[in-house]
Amino acid sequence: AVRAVVATNALSRQINSRCSVSKSIKLPGLVQSRKFRGSSTIVMVQRVEKSDTEWAKELDKTSFQVLRKKGTEPAGTGEYDKFFPKEGHFVCKGCGNPLYSAESKFNSGCGWPAFDKCYKGALITETDVTFGMKRVEIMCGACDGHLGHVFENEGFSPTMERHCVNSVSVLYKDGPPPTPLEEEKCT
Repeated sequence: AVRAVVATNALSRQINSRCSVSKSIKLPGLVQSRKFRGSSTIVMVQRVEKSDTEWAKELDKTSFQVLRKKGTEPAGTGEYDKFFPKEGHFVCKGCGNPLYSAESKFNSGCGWPAFDKCYKGALITETDVTFGMKRVEIMCGACDGHLGHVFENEGFSPTMERHCVNSVSVLYKDGPPPTPLEEEKCT
């Protein structure tokens, strides 16, 4: 079933401090729409929903463990940790949703690819209280695939955000996304 989710400031499902879902309606071809606080822009994201069996057939074992089971690749082992292209963009490895521009990637020295902003509407966040700490989990806005965590106020970039992303959750693509996309802070 195809559905559109229209966001308002009412909090019916906590996604993050800037985005919440309050109403679902059926619209052909549109799957998810979010309106962010302080913005009149509604961002459409093509929703991708599959069973774990379907995901397991399409993804390699490590990508499945990270994207669908919220795992983490070992620090310093990812293909994109020390990869800094001058142009292009990164998409979700599970569904192809554009997530980050190459320009937003920076070297934080944390052992995982780091980005300081994302494409508007590309991510959703949830509070993660695993391992005895409170963190902000970042997930693909189209398929809910686990990407990593976002950390704030560390001083690495002007946005004051570090998106710590597992390499196995993303793919690099040459050139710009198919349609021009705005970038913004996640939190």
